[in-house]
Amino acid sequence: MRKFNFTKRYILALTIIALLSTLAYFNLDRLITTQYNSGKLINLSGQQRMLSQQISLHAIYYKTAALKENIKKMEQNHKFLTSMPMSKELKNIYFGRVVSLDKNKKDYINAISKRVKSNYIQEPIMLDIKVKKYLNHAKHFLETRSGKSLTYLLTHSKPLLKDLDKATSAYVKEAQNNSDMLKRVELLIFILTIITLILEAFFIFRPANRQIIEDTKIITNEKDYSNTVIDSSTNAIITLDSNLEIKKFNKMAQDIFKYSQNEMLNSKLFSKIVPKFKDINSIDTLLKLIKKEKLSQPKELEGVDKNGNKFPIKASFGVKEQEDDIIVVANIQDITKEKLKDKIVQEQAKFAALGEMIAVIAHQWRQPLAQLNFNNLYIKKLTNNNEIIKELKNNEDIIAFMSETISNFENFYKKSDEREFNPIESINQALKIVDSIIKLNEIKVIKDINSTSKIYANPNALSQVILSILQNALDVIKDRDIKNPTIHITLKEQKDSIIIQIEDNAGGIKESPIENIFKPFISKKRVTSTGIGLYMSKMVIEKKFKGTIEAKNTSKGAIFTINISLKK
Repeated sequence: MRKFNFTKRYILALTIIALLSTLAYFNLDRLITTQYNSGKLINLSGQQRMLSQQISLHAIYYKTAALKENIKKMEQNHKFLTSMPMSKELKNIYFGRVVSLDKNKKDYINAISKRVKSNYIQEPIMLDIKVKKYLNHAKHFLETRSGKSLTYLLTHSKPLLKDLDKATSAYVKEAQNNSDMLKRVELLIFILTIITLILEAFFIFRPANRQIIEDTKIITNEKDYSNTVIDSSTNAIITLDSNLEIKKFNKMAQDIFKYSQNEMLNSKLFSKIVPKFKDINSIDTLLKLIKKEKLSQPKELEGVDKNGNKFPIKASFGVKEQEDDIIVVANIQDITKEKLKDKIVQEQAKFAALGEMIAVIAHQWRQPLAQLNFNNLYIKKLTNNNEIIKELKNNEDIIAFMSETISNFENFYKKSDEREFNPIESINQALKIVDSIIKLNEIKVIKDINSTSKIYANPNALSQVILSILQNALDVIKDRDIKNPTIHITLKEQKDSIIIQIEDNAGGIKESPIENIFKPFISKKRVTSTGIGLYMSKMVIEKKFKGTIEAKNTSKGAIFTINISLKK
């Protein structure tokens, strides 16, 4: 209703302005036309003065051709002037007027003879008669060379010039009066226009502007609130219009996909960050896909950031139809951490299960191994055969190796507390776990680990880190079929830290940038892998040992460097 009332008032105001503008136009047109006509009349009236004098002059010198031409032109001008509308003053000049209300004819004649002028009596000029009479004498002279006509022309040329001057002055005055009148009308229209505009400003535009400001403030507050809610969301909020152009890209979307708002807004890059929609080229196709795959409910998809890194996301899509557009809202959550937690839990559960299984195996195997060892000793006492004694000695070594292997695995997977220990302990423990694999693949292990420094932490945690690095090196050596494989382990002491380095000759790390190997879910091994071994190793070193771990390529292979602080 408010909008309707404003519209009515606005239309009324525009109508008044239009009317006043139209009046101003016509008045201006009339002013221009009047001035043009007045100028023409003044010009012709001025010509009459000149022609009247030229006629008498040509008559004296008998210039008949010029005289004839001037007579014709003066006669034409006079007919035109007398045919045009005249003011009362011009009518009196051309045709004369006699006003006599209370006086008789004798008084009037006396007044004329005495050149007396009053408010109601004015001497008539009768210019029309004088001009016609003057022209008649000029024509008569032209035809007959009459001396009487010539005398008339000479004696009346100057008096006629004065009367024509009066007519010219009257035309000028009339033109000025008409211009002044039209200017007054134009001023009146201008004043009315200004008054109308002032009234519009006070009674239409000022209230409307006040209302617009209030409505704009409400809309702005609502938009700011909406933007604040969207930008503070822990999920990425991305909106698409009917042209599949991105219209909203909140702060979390920037953090997740590494693109700025300037790069994404009004672009069609949504399919680039969510490859699921790479074949979608119209809003109809997108809506059909959302409906078909029930994407209105959260669904796990794949996301790609600006650097080309792929990661798991959970996305849901909403559709809102507006007056002339369709808005699709994508609500996206980066679930990398959730997936990572699941994998870590799985790994931890696997370690716990392996520890329990190793404990059961150790319990089940120790008694039979002890029995085998006793039987071996018993047989050894009963025989003097050197061949049998030699084989029994080999059996003792095998039984001892099996017992030691069970102990190594049991100690490795056994939960332990933090304590002070020498890192050499963790290195040797990890090497024992993969000792059989090292021997099987004929890998040469070089140890330069003479150190007396001790650290306070969990020795098994460090063993697991070293084991993860060794396993990666062993996998690459087997996968690439390296000739004369070598693993070089060094332990260096510094003032406040120790440095463990594990180097191989397997050709180096192919990942680029190389730091990506410490990110989860990027394993490129041919065998099945969770892709979180090195990621967990990095977490353990940084959180439990307050140290750092890094990798780089050498001329022969790769080298991992672990820097651990000696401070508790």
